[in-house]
Order: sequence, then structure tokens, then C-alpha cells
Amino acid sequence: MTRLFSLALEKGRPGGLYHAVAGEAPNRWIAERVAADLGVEARSLTPKEAADVWGEFGALVMSVSGRIRAVRAQQDLGWQPEHTDMLTTIGEERLRRLATPAG
Repeated sequence: MTRLFSLALEKGRPGGLYHAVAGEAPNRWIAERVAADLGVEARSLTPKEAADVWGEFGALVMSVSGRIRAVRAQQDLGWQPEHTDMLTTIGEERLRRLATPAG
């Protein structure tokens, strides 16, 4: 991501918005992949349930967070992602260790 910041400073246009993502990963896909990895069923939340989990603003953000792509970063700046997207890392042992409380 540091490379993208450097490119944005060198080549970016004023007010330009550049995303640093390796692909498209809607929140629903992430939730379904995590649920499958954990052996549980994914389900949608009601607006009230979502607000209880993330707060009202967080629930709004999560509900409208669809697909984000790095088209401008790639076209305008020549940036290419070097790492995999979030979906391909779900279930990796290194991440499981981070999520498991010590004890």
C-alpha cells in the first residue's frame, strides 16, 4: 500500500480517490467465507441487529459497502496489487492464531 501512496503523490490528480484492493470482495462474500470456514451458517442481519453490533453509523457503512475496485489506481497510476485479496486469506493458520485468545 505504501507504493500506492507514493504513486498517488507523484502521479495522482488533486482530489483523486484511489483504492488499494486486489479484487472485489463485498461484505456478504466475506461473511459467507468466514462462516463456512467456521462451520456455521451465514445469515443477514436486520437493521436493528446490525446497529446493535456496529452502531448506527457502522451498520449504515456495512450495508452500503458493496464492491470496491482499484480501477483508477491501476489506470491513472499504473499501480498493481502485490498481495492476495481478503477472501483468499480467510482460514489461513496464521490468522487463526491471531484470532485465538491466548490462555
